[in-house]
Amino acid sequence: MRLDEVTAEIRPRSDWEAVDLGFAMVRRDFWRCLIVWWMAMGIPCVLGGVVLWNYPAVFLILFWWLKPAGSRMVLLQVSRRLFGEQPSWKAIWRELPKAWSRRFGYRFFVARFSPWLPVTLAVEDLEGLRGPAYKQRCKQVVRRGESVIMWLYLLSELASAWIAIGIFLLIIALTPQGQEGWLQQAIESWDPEIPYQIPVILTRIVAGCAMLSISFVDLFLIGAGFGIYINNRTWLEGWDVELAFKRLAQRLGKVAIILVSLLMICPSARAEEVVKTPTQVITEVKADEAFKVHKVKEKVPKSSPSKSSTSLPPDLLRALGMIFLVSAIALVVGFIGWLFWKFRHVFMRAGSGVKEERLTSSARVVMGMEISPETLPSDIPSAAWQLWQQGKAQEAMSLLYRGSISRVMELGRLEIQESDTEGDCMRRVEEVGASVFPDYFRGITGTWIRMAYAGISPAEAEMQRLCQQWPFGGRRAS
Repeated sequence: MRLDEVTAEIRPRSDWEAVDLGFAMVRRDFWRCLIVWWMAMGIPCVLGGVVLWNYPAVFLILFWWLKPAGSRMVLLQVSRRLFGEQPSWKAIWRELPKAWSRRFGYRFFVARFSPWLPVTLAVEDLEGLRGPAYKQRCKQVVRRGESVIMWLYLLSELASAWIAIGIFLLIIALTPQGQEGWLQQAIESWDPEIPYQIPVILTRIVAGCAMLSISFVDLFLIGAGFGIYINNRTWLEGWDVELAFKRLAQRLGKVAIILVSLLMICPSARAEEVVKTPTQVITEVKADEAFKVHKVKEKVPKSSPSKSSTSLPPDLLRALGMIFLVSAIALVVGFIGWLFWKFRHVFMRAGSGVKEERLTSSARVVMGMEISPETLPSDIPSAAWQLWQQGKAQEAMSLLYRGSISRVMELGRLEIQESDTEGDCMRRVEEVGASVFPDYFRGITGTWIRMAYAGISPAEAEMQRLCQQWPFGGRRAS
């Protein structure tokens, strides 16, 4: 995955902006996405249509059930296209069997009704994760934008139904005059006393319209899910920061020395200019006419309430009061329901019988890095040293630094926010004092900044010292 070859702007977005990004990627290659979707669903569609020709309703249910195969082909197209590659038709043909065979039982039976399929499908197909690693990764990528994903899932099903109705009505409207005999016969053969026995020809047409609408909607649903997936990875892994540094390095190159020289010369040239003190500047600004204070006094005569004022009828007042009361109750019930859904993990944990206190952190993600206890191993320094020995210096240092943030939040009851920088975290730690080991945190922060922003990896002795002098004890309470 080469971020410098992406064909879209990589930056942290809001959830609905990420949905717009996914829609834009699908619109860019709409016809190609539609073709690869039907390439996956075409052969099963033909076979099912032959076998279930007289049972179009059953065939429609089966078609809807198997549509993740088409979704995988759309995901292949938009993901390759995002990273600057246009997959060839030969490569697409090779991927068709995998769209059906890859984790068939799990995808088409166990997780078929999952509303998070548009996002988790990218974890399954693009990252290739399985088992516990797959479950942990899915929790990370659906944490941001969870409500948006569920809204998309619901609205996509409603949109499929409405578009199918629209296509059906369009077929009826475009039927030439004098050629609608088949429709009239089908309507006349429909017995009103048995409304559920719809004529087969009408059911076939409705099923065909529904299949077409499902294919249209599923393209944009998968595109929106992929947009949310890319946005969440941008927030978690700081893709925009990495791209900014790469572009900066490409632009500067050999000119960097000249720019630094100019920056060193310019301050000395400006030193000769007369610089006004802040007090002089403030005095000049306040002397302006715009800052002159004008006072106007007005006397308002007291008026007695008019006895002839009209009042609303009692019945209307009671009706308005009842409407207001019902609206207020609905809002309160809705707000309580939203609170239960928002903090459902608290009730789930309370009902499990585990009695332990847990500090509710003010942030689970800081500077794009996960600091929640679920993402940290039980022995952080040992795991970091093992990663270092495997040659994964960036991952080792990241684990050690975010583990340090997680532990100081517990020990010092710190309120670290998602928008805090390394300097903000250091300032908060120093304010708490010795209980959170500020000397150690200052050292690991400096090492992390040099590695993350200057690309200077610590020496092996320094990394070993940081792991051996880890002062925070066991795992952060979860």
